[in-house]
Amino acid sequence: MPSYSHRRNQERQTDSNSSVERVPSPQTGLGNSELQDQLRERQAQQTLASSAFEMQSGGVDPRAAYTTGRARNGAPVGSNLLNQSGEWGAGDFLTHHSDRSTSWAANNIRNDTNQQLQAYDFTFEQLDGRGRPIEGTAQGLALYAPVDSTVIDVQPKPAGSGGYGCFVVMEYLDSGLRIAVHHLASVEKGLSKGDQIKGGEVFGYQGGSGTVPGQYPTHVDIVGTVEAVEEFVRTNQSGDFKTRVETGDRPIT
Repeated sequence: MPSYSHRRNQERQTDSNSSVERVPSPQTGLGNSELQDQLRERQAQQTLASSAFEMQSGGVDPRAAYTTGRARNGAPVGSNLLNQSGEWGAGDFLTHHSDRSTSWAANNIRNDTNQQLQAYDFTFEQLDGRGRPIEGTAQGLALYAPVDSTVIDVQPKPAGSGGYGCFVVMEYLDSGLRIAVHHLASVEKGLSKGDQIKGGEVFGYQGGSGTVPGQYPTHVDIVGTVEAVEEFVRTNQSGDFKTRVETGDRPIT
């Protein structure tokens, strides 16, 4: 059996070890537990919430997408149905019936990021159960933002639009690309300049407004770079869009 003196020495050693844990740091005056709490707090302050733009589907039924314009100089205006599978590119777009690269609408969105601007006409229609366009479904069809965007201009009424009708101008938050969508039947209620809208949200309704409602056949006139216009068309054909999603915390570097 251990002697009393041996047990006493062990108790003294244990007490000595315990007292070390409780001794405050001479530099901070804090014990180990307080120092660990401070370390965790500093680590939390050195991280940022991280996010990224990801493709999503909003459950919107696919639509038919027609490109309208001239196939080449001097050719009559035509309208081609884009492949419903999405196997098409900007080279399949028909050019506008006139060069709009220096129009008021183009100059209204021009900046360092948005330079090679042109106008393109499109019409979207609903599809039946066999994937065929349904004639007569274009008017008033909801149109969706292809990516989270800032609204940089809005014209809610045809009057005073200079013939562009109701329109919305937006800047994509992921790339800085801009588009102006003209000749809408109406703008989404409450939408104002400076608002931010999420990808997949409705911003307006397809129509043919000019200086008055219904001045033109139902369509939308879109001004922007060909890349920005293609994003818009793909979203409103397929129903897929991009939006910012949280991806967790990352260290500040």
